Amino acid sequence: MDIARAAARTLVPLAAVPALAAPVAAYCDRPGGPALAAELNHPVLLAALAVLALTAAALLASRRPAVRKAAVPALAAATAAGVLAVAAYAVMADPFPDQEWDLPAPDGSARRLVVERGPGPTDPVWSIHVDAGSFPTARRWPVASYVSRYPRGVLQAEWRDPSHIRLIDLDHTHHDLRIAPDGRPLDTLDW
Repeated sequence: MDIARAAARTLVPLAAVPALAAPVAAYCDRPGGPALAAELNHPVLLAALAVLALTAAALLASRRPAVRKAAVPALAAATAAGVLAVAAYAVMADPFPDQEWDLPAPDGSARRLVVERGPGPTDPVWSIHVDAGSFPTARRWPVASYVSRYPRGVLQAEWRDPSHIRLIDLDHTHHDLRIAPDGRPLDTLDW
């Protein structure tokens, strides 16, 4: 068995990883779900990785030596294009938004108040959540998420005490919310 076919046999199960991760991440991206899964919930990127791996496996497993020989430079070009596509996707979808605030709870518990701002089609998208627990088992509890329109936006975020957070929006309105010991918000944010 040659190296190209061995690589093809390796790529097929490798393609299953992002293909299985996409629905699992989408299912787990819910209140109280794993924070790590919420960060991986980018189905377009995961689907593109799975398709690239399956295409590479099909080309490398071909019975025709000319196809296998041509597959190597074609896969190198596809990989380079994939890297550029991931960068373009990152600019458009911003899988790693700007963290405006990442504040630990004042009582020393493993809870963090996180406020992120990412680009939207016209206005910034704000996401406010509490991550409870430590990596990789932290649970994410969303507090609020909205598309910013004037005067919406978060000017300041802070823990008032271990069971309350305060958000101040751009028009200087204070929003005090109760937070349970497990990180779950007990109040809704009326924006």
